[in-house]
Amino acid sequence: MSDDGAADETVVWYKGSDRSERLALALDRFMNELEQTGLPPDVGALAAQYPDLADELHSYAESLQVLHQMTAGLRPAPAVRDEATAAPPSTAKRLGDFEIIREIGRGGMGVVYEARQMSLNRPVALKVLPFAAMLDQKQIARFRTEAQAAAQLHHPNIVPVYAVGQERGVHYFAMQYIPGQSLEAAIADLRGAMRCQAAPASRTARGDRAAGDAAPSARPQHDRDTLETAFSTRVSTRSGAYCRSVARLVLQAAEALHHAHQFGVVHRDVKPSNLLIDRDGKLWVTDFGLARVQTDSGVTVSGDIVGTVRYMSPEQASGKTALVDARTDVYSLGATLYELLTLTPAHHGEGRQEIIRHIETAEPAAPRTLNPSVPFDLETITLRALAKARDERYETASELAADLRRFLAGEPTLARRPTAVDRAVKWALRHRRGVAIAAALLVLLSVVSATSALLVIQAQRRLALALDDQRASRDRAQRMYEQARAAVDEFGGEVSSQLAALPGAEPLRRTVLAQALRYYQGFIEQAEQDPTLEADIASAYHKAAAMTKSLGDGDEALRLCRQAVALLEQGLSAPAGDQLLGIQVQLGRAYNSLALLLAEQGDASSAEQAYARALRLQREVADLTPGRGLAEQELAETYSDLGLLQAQLGDKDAARRSLAACIDVLESLVAEQPHHATLLHDLALARNNLSFVERDADWRRAEQSCRHALQLIEPLAAQHDVAAYRSDLALTYNNLGAILSHRDQWPEACQSYESAIALQRQLARQAPAVVAYRRDLAVSLNNLGQARQRLNDAGAAISVFEEARGIVSQLASDYPSELGFRSLFAAVENNRAMALEAAGDLDAALAAYQSAIEHQRTAHERSPDVPDYREFLSKHLFNYGRALRAAGRPAEAVEAALQRRVLWPDHGEHLGHVAVELAEAAALLRQSTSVADNATLAETAEAEAAATLRQAAANGCDLERLKSAAVLAFLRHEGGWDKLIDSTPSP
Repeated sequence: MSDDGAADETVVWYKGSDRSERLALALDRFMNELEQTGLPPDVGALAAQYPDLADELHSYAESLQVLHQMTAGLRPAPAVRDEATAAPPSTAKRLGDFEIIREIGRGGMGVVYEARQMSLNRPVALKVLPFAAMLDQKQIARFRTEAQAAAQLHHPNIVPVYAVGQERGVHYFAMQYIPGQSLEAAIADLRGAMRCQAAPASRTARGDRAAGDAAPSARPQHDRDTLETAFSTRVSTRSGAYCRSVARLVLQAAEALHHAHQFGVVHRDVKPSNLLIDRDGKLWVTDFGLARVQTDSGVTVSGDIVGTVRYMSPEQASGKTALVDARTDVYSLGATLYELLTLTPAHHGEGRQEIIRHIETAEPAAPRTLNPSVPFDLETITLRALAKARDERYETASELAADLRRFLAGEPTLARRPTAVDRAVKWALRHRRGVAIAAALLVLLSVVSATSALLVIQAQRRLALALDDQRASRDRAQRMYEQARAAVDEFGGEVSSQLAALPGAEPLRRTVLAQALRYYQGFIEQAEQDPTLEADIASAYHKAAAMTKSLGDGDEALRLCRQAVALLEQGLSAPAGDQLLGIQVQLGRAYNSLALLLAEQGDASSAEQAYARALRLQREVADLTPGRGLAEQELAETYSDLGLLQAQLGDKDAARRSLAACIDVLESLVAEQPHHATLLHDLALARNNLSFVERDADWRRAEQSCRHALQLIEPLAAQHDVAAYRSDLALTYNNLGAILSHRDQWPEACQSYESAIALQRQLARQAPAVVAYRRDLAVSLNNLGQARQRLNDAGAAISVFEEARGIVSQLASDYPSELGFRSLFAAVENNRAMALEAAGDLDAALAAYQSAIEHQRTAHERSPDVPDYREFLSKHLFNYGRALRAAGRPAEAVEAALQRRVLWPDHGEHLGHVAVELAEAAALLRQSTSVADNATLAETAEAEAAATLRQAAANGCDLERLKSAAVLAFLRHEGGWDKLIDSTPSP
């Protein structure tokens, strides 16, 4: 919206909801009203609001009422309850043959109740599928899978299933009720005991846990101490007796899982909360809700990440569902064993993404370093179960159980500690297999080595010879040194790039980068004292910076890159010739990298200076080496990067010039090599970027550039299985959607956004560790939501915004220093709030606006040089103030307007609009029924409006244009308007 209040402000991010999601929204409203009043809502009235969903709404209404009657009064009640929400008679708390007693746990796959099977008069745990999950066929399929998987398993350590059914649309199954607690609760108790530095002789266990899938919501007293029975907690966890108790429990779990595996059932979600201990200290495995039955297909698609992150195997964390087998459960049980022994998770991190990264790239600390009482053999068993490579784990859960039995019997275990040579060879074998996936694209270092681990070993040996062997000739040492460096350079650069293009290869790429990075770090340490190697040391710093950035440490990457630049600048004193030319080439690349890192840190001014230096160096190199395409290609890349930064800083004219220069260089290269895929890809990106910048000045030219980019990149994505091509094709579709939106071609815009989303969903599923794929998906969803709203489909828009919100919220949590994620989250919240307004939910809209303002303010305050952050914050405040006035809260609207005024101290047009907002709030205050209470506030708002108009006029605002505004009528009384104009300084 423009600031004069003509229409809503919409934040657009350029980089659908389906029928079931809209149905879920309608049923959420139905259930909320049912829970608040205790009375069935008018289904007909709700159906009138969603006429295309009327049949489904009537069908599900009965099931929802059944759920409400069954569960009312079972969850912990608030301090004060209205009569209308009192618990219904106990006769209503029934589901088929089962009488519900109380809720004991809940989670994403169901709610678990303690119940009584009336026909047999026995206690059971009754698991019920939540009503929202009934709308999702995949959720229903998983729920059925759990019942089917558990029902076919008969083992003394697996919770048995008694019955499966469906009652008036409510899916459920009944299991044996296990009075006791989960290992999760036991671990928490043990941690508490450690914090107290003494284990109490007797204590109340954390509570009952039946065969459910979530933390209990109510926990009664136990007659016996489950924790003491299972672990002998009178003995410290820092004791051999405790470790043996742990081994006995995990042995029971391993035997149960092996039984399941023999029937083709892989649990896939083994974790402490799914392992129960009864009052006799016996362990039970429960919750097969995410199990995969080998005869089942279609419940989980390739790329889904299913399970609880902290206990996932590496193959689960990377979304490689095809690799999930019994060894996956062995790994998760190993992570549980590790946590029981150390009271510390095997993998840690601040957010989901950091934990996944730790699982894929880091080794857990040896258990004995955290708990020295862990026996050596038990530590070895634990670490073998936690091996990252599946082939290095126990082949079956039975093998793990057998080794635990040997440990408990005092016999030698089969698990052995790998030697240094073993580790190198195993690493080599693992990665030869992994890199074989890429064989179609790359013949991997066939002359030197097939593995990065052996490459690093060989390189370091050759480097040591090159630096230390004084007996060897200088020429021989130099050849060995160059051979080692070339091998590692290829592994850290070209091979890494090839792996980045392969779906699902991100974990392997990160391992390759980490290995190569260790080589460069070692080289720098050994070579720093040799002045003849300064250029090579600088190159190592630059490559280490790139690898460090790829591994997620931007601050360290910036430090390393600055080191590279400083060394190369010293090298410019070399005499003219090939050596100096090589230094100029390296320095141009280093400055480009430095500029990118500075821009990401929010230091735009320093980034521009670095780009300018890179361009000067690269132009000199291109002039000195005509006909060498690589020099010109690097020059084009720097022009492109600079143009994007200039666009972000609001200097669109400069951005257009930079991008046009980039296109000129690339078009000359493509003319010479018309089938060069990389050049065509770079040209397509440049065209799309120019389209983005041109939109403000000429939308027709912007569309031409965008469609030209599509003509280039669509064939590339179709002909080459390269993730980058598909990702950039999606971004181009997104850009076209924005252009079509500007022309009010909303159906066509939706189609373009949906094309982008289809590609981005696939990429995010195949490579969940690549942050850019999830970010771009969220941006496309945000844009689709806006288009849906313009088509007056507020329900669909809200659903799309909710999905985008979930993705960006996780990104902002995982990467708190990336201000772009905060700003994107604020934009999604702003747009979601507008859709909520359109749907009539003003309270929820106001809350969403507040959230948008909070996150956008953080981004603006941390990086005030980025103009978009200030502009977006202003728009969020404007929308919030308008919604407050619509909600009859003008006093708060005054405060929002004053906050907006602070953002524009010298911008006349913005200030003029703020004055109108203040006057509108003042008029509402005077119209209030509490005139006496609000008169003073109204006068204050009018005074602020007048002061803001004076400030606006002083900064170039034409007050005559605003004079006709009805809300400014108070200024026309007694010549107030003339006095205002007379007091305005002349320009």
